Amino acid sequence: MTTTNVPADSLDILAREVAKILNVETVTTDAGIGELGIDSLNIVEMIVFCEQLYGSIDPEALNITQYTTLQQLDTQLRHQQQAA
Repeated sequence: MTTTNVPADSLDILAREVAKILNVETVTTDAGIGELGIDSLNIVEMIVFCEQLYGSIDPEALNITQYTTLQQLDTQLRHQQQAA
């Protein structure tokens, strides 16, 4: 796993990209991804984007459920980078 400098505003960047994926103006970062309307194809798109934003990540180590918020995902990905 390669580490990278994660931008301080990574959560905002992630939220903007998820809004783009869902073709909506904005998304809330404290709602579960299921509530946002993210499906399995959207998850794949989101993971690909996260690899660009956060650097090399281990998707299998992520705990993503329909209740996971973007805030929680951002925290998990930041911890992965710190541990790498």
